[in-house]
Amino acid sequence: MEAMTVLGPVAPDALGITSMHEHIIADCSFSGNDQNKKYDDVDEMVVEMGYFLEAGGRTIVEQTSRGLGQNAPALREISRRSGVQIIASTGFYRECVYPPFVYQETVDQIAARMIDDIQNGVEGSDVRAGIIAEIATEFNEPGISPAMEKIFRASARASLATGVAISTHCWRGHLALEQIKVFREEGVRSDRILIGHLAVAPGLFDLVLRIAETGVYLGVDAIGYSTDEWVDTDRADEVRALIDHGFLTRITLSQDMMRHSFLKSAGGFGYCHLLNDFLPLLRERGVTEDQIRLMLVDTPRRLLSGEGA
Repeated sequence: MEAMTVLGPVAPDALGITSMHEHIIADCSFSGNDQNKKYDDVDEMVVEMGYFLEAGGRTIVEQTSRGLGQNAPALREISRRSGVQIIASTGFYRECVYPPFVYQETVDQIAARMIDDIQNGVEGSDVRAGIIAEIATEFNEPGISPAMEKIFRASARASLATGVAISTHCWRGHLALEQIKVFREEGVRSDRILIGHLAVAPGLFDLVLRIAETGVYLGVDAIGYSTDEWVDTDRADEVRALIDHGFLTRITLSQDMMRHSFLKSAGGFGYCHLLNDFLPLLRERGVTEDQIRLMLVDTPRRLLSGEGA
């Protein structure tokens, strides 16, 4: 099937180099009232998208869902003015920002909302979603709560009804296997699932391998985020190790941009960091151009168009 962008459907081969998990218009400032976690300037983002294009990028999957300041019409304007193909999402982020109706409606009623976003337009607009994302579980919870489970089951049913992929928020892989279990119970194939945030901290590789063995796609995102314990060289090492373990065709790459200070206009590295700065780290580790193309072009195309693995 064709991939759905904010400007309409495009042929899968037209997607080109694709960053699978980013935010362009979003508001995560609810977390500690941190205004650095807020993007709301269309003009600024048009310029920022230009840097991505200049670096060779073509498509960005924008994973801002309900609870994160979603604004699909603004994404369409940014795409039209910048030339970057943007894929909008439908779904629900963390439970702390669920709208009240999540607790009142059934799984099928919530699924119907997402199906409408995909088939007709996000939350009453005429901008159609092309992915269900980012569906979240909480890092500080021991399991999936009843409300989260409702969202995951609704997401699964919306995916089955429309064919679009699902991408999840799963910090440090916590509850990833539980997420996959719910999706499988609903009948979602592994090749329609992308588990996010699997390269953000040390000591996780054995868990990442267990997740990989289920057949899902693996989100190596947060590229550019640095802490005292984890930096991009570590992520590059993880990509190399995943390739060596036979999971090349399951890896996606992205930055998960969600800090204003990361923008070029604010003196940061911008959406081009993945292409300009991270790919050289992979090349230093012997990752070939064909392998890079697979992670940035072929695998995103399969996910976004519904092609087989």
